Amino acid sequence: MSHDFEIVKYCVTDYLSYIRSIEATMRAIESDIAYQNARLNLMGISYEGCGGGSSNKDALPDGVAKLMELREKWSDEYAHCADDLERARELCKSSNLNRRIVWLHFVDKLTWDAAGREVGYSGVQARRLAERGIVELYYMMPEEWRRDPIPNAET
Repeated sequence: MSHDFEIVKYCVTDYLSYIRSIEATMRAIESDIAYQNARLNLMGISYEGCGGGSSNKDALPDGVAKLMELREKWSDEYAHCADDLERARELCKSSNLNRRIVWLHFVDKLTWDAAGREVGYSGVQARRLAERGIVELYYMMPEEWRRDPIPNAET
C-alpha cells in the first residue's frame, strides 16, 4: 500500500525526533555524571558558604549518593529506551546511504549540504537520496510510529 509522501515524511520525522530526544537525554545525564565525578575528585571537601577558609563539612557522602543517583537514573533511562535507540541506529546508520543521510539530517541536525559532504555528495543529491531513505525507513520503523503520529494514516 502506498502512502502520501508528506504523511510518510511526517511520521518518519516524528520518529526521528523521538530518537534525537532519547540521545539528548542520555548525553545530559552522562554530562551530569561526569560533572559529579569531577567534583568527587576534589576529595569531597566543600568550601562553599564558609568564611575563614576552613572546610564547611565533608561532602564526600553526599557526592557519592548524588553520583549513585545519577548512575541509576542513566541506567533506568537506558533500560527504558535502549531498544528503540539501538533499532533506530541499526536502521539508519547501516550501510544504506539513503537512510544514513536521513539520520545525519534529522537526528544529527546537519544541513543537507553538510550531510551530503559527509557521504560524498552534494546537498541537492543528498535531498534526493533522503527522499528514498524516508520511504524506506517508514516501512522499516516500528509500526506504532506509522500509526500514532497521524491516526488512520494506514487506512
